[in-house]
Amino acid sequence: MLTADSLPPRTADLGDRPKPAVDARLVSELFGAASGHAPKAARRRGGPTRIELDAVERAFGRHFYDERARAGVEAARARAVRLATSDGDASESVALACASDLFVSLAIERTWRSRDAADVVAKLASLFGADPDSLALELFVAAVRAPQLLELPPLVALEVQLSMLLALTPVVEASLWLRDSNGRPGCVIAVGATATTRRFRKIALHALDGTGADSGERGMIIGVPVRRWQSPWAALVARVGTRNAAEVALDEAGAAMSPVMERDFLLERSAAREHSLVNASEKRLGRLGFDLHDGALQHVAELGAGIRSTRRGMCERLPEPMRSSSVSHMDELENQVGELDRVLRELAHSLEPASLLRRPLPRVIESEAAALRERTGIEVDAHIVGDFGAMTASQKIALIRVVQEALTNIREHSNAANVSISIVAGRGRVDAQIEDDGDGFDVQRTLLDAAQRGRLGLVGSSERVRLLGGTFDIRSRSGGPTRVSLSLPRWQPLAVEQADDATPVSFLVD
Repeated sequence: MLTADSLPPRTADLGDRPKPAVDARLVSELFGAASGHAPKAARRRGGPTRIELDAVERAFGRHFYDERARAGVEAARARAVRLATSDGDASESVALACASDLFVSLAIERTWRSRDAADVVAKLASLFGADPDSLALELFVAAVRAPQLLELPPLVALEVQLSMLLALTPVVEASLWLRDSNGRPGCVIAVGATATTRRFRKIALHALDGTGADSGERGMIIGVPVRRWQSPWAALVARVGTRNAAEVALDEAGAAMSPVMERDFLLERSAAREHSLVNASEKRLGRLGFDLHDGALQHVAELGAGIRSTRRGMCERLPEPMRSSSVSHMDELENQVGELDRVLRELAHSLEPASLLRRPLPRVIESEAAALRERTGIEVDAHIVGDFGAMTASQKIALIRVVQEALTNIREHSNAANVSISIVAGRGRVDAQIEDDGDGFDVQRTLLDAAQRGRLGLVGSSERVRLLGGTFDIRSRSGGPTRVSLSLPRWQPLAVEQADDATPVSFLVD
């Protein structure tokens, strides 16, 4: 059963990402940078309405400067420029596309409040010379189908779609329903204080059965099916203020939610593959950890005992001139054996999957960084941001293994003085990067040689990441630096209430 705590964090540190490559002259012209201001909509003879794109941005006011949405804002700008390159002009349709992209990009990182959305719509309506209600519906229809929503975990995407439904349409409350294991409607997401009442549940049941449903004039609660292969799969139920406009918005929202829920279905099917990955790979590593503990570590302990016994014999039998140097040498050997025992115990512990999953991921990464710093003197800077609670076991282990393997290679081969580890958990994915200032290497030749010798290392780690739907990359050159990076998509399967008193995922929009 989902709870509010299971949602990915609303705040995400987007980091320093590369900006889209666009024509600087077009950006200057279309966004009014050259003149420092933007004129209002003006008619061109024989052409569409011309609207400066920076006027669209300014309509969003302070909301436009939300740092968390910086990457989405830059993508919206780049898309608007591409759409306008045919004649170097920003038509009304291009400006509307830009506005919808900005609205959904901001909605991904923050829930729109109705009054804030109304203020933005009013400014846009003045800019477009349009009726605010009509423009709000146009904006919603474009935003609710935005392709960037399909890059988010399905639960987060549905949450964003519902938040925009309340912000831009006459919908007052809304909830999304699936059938539970007993065939009864169960709530997945609820928006509003009464969106999970019996009246909502009754309307949801009718919608899931494929019949139109509403509560009549009393409260005007309307249900529409969310279809998969033309069959009702889920039910979107809403309390509305104005019926006609709300029905259109609900139909559009239901159609837009269908591919999101289809993606969730596909992700659920990948769970079996993920489970197999954990059982196969991690059991082998766990076995190796146990073998180290029961085999190599026992031999190391015997070796240490033998050194101590030899040292005592030396103290008893050797004459004084030779005793001091010999005992000093044996002390050094005993210290080396003690260090070997410590390293092997740490390795055995890190290879055990259960021990990795019991500890918070940031703590695991920080302990790996501390171990490298202590053993080698290499300066390690670890930057870990976000909530990793929504990651699956396989994703956590895959990320940890990549970091471990990268740090091992740095320790053994790089001659590096500094290492940086950056891991950022956003709402849609987890990005990680390990970079060192060492000697560098020829990536293709080194990986090929390692694979031929049976030393898979990062090659095996990359396969883990790719099997989980992520991306993996190694960049290096002679003289350095070397950068290992990966990105893992975050996802949470949908779930429904199993009891009447269960609490669905909910959030409030005023």
